[in-house]
Amino acid sequence: MNYEKIILELLERIKRLEEKVDILEEKCNIKYMESDNMKKNYSNLTQKAREYIAEKKMIAKAEGLKDITLLCNDIQKALGVTQRPASICRAMYDSMNTNDEIVFAPSKGLSTTLKIKYHLD
Repeated sequence: MNYEKIILELLERIKRLEEKVDILEEKCNIKYMESDNMKKNYSNLTQKAREYIAEKKMIAKAEGLKDITLLCNDIQKALGVTQRPASICRAMYDSMNTNDEIVFAPSKGLSTTLKIKYHLD
């Protein structure tokens, strides 16, 4: 048997495997970074939704209204997003005061059909 040839062949295989591992590690790091950026974007969306709700409440109060009812789906449309009800619903719940009412909440609580009545007094 030619041991030298076998050893060189094994070393070449190890080298190729190490290169593949490096590529996979790089892909994993990119996915992790993308995931982290997505979390930041969701956080930004929730903040934007809170600001939108606060603005709607302020406008309604200035118009002399006693309350305003907001629907998650309407807020999504106004912010130009789709399929992000969890972020919007979190903002809606966060924007509630003790006297505000949940008009409709789906069983899971986070859906485009969530409707909350905010009292403006």
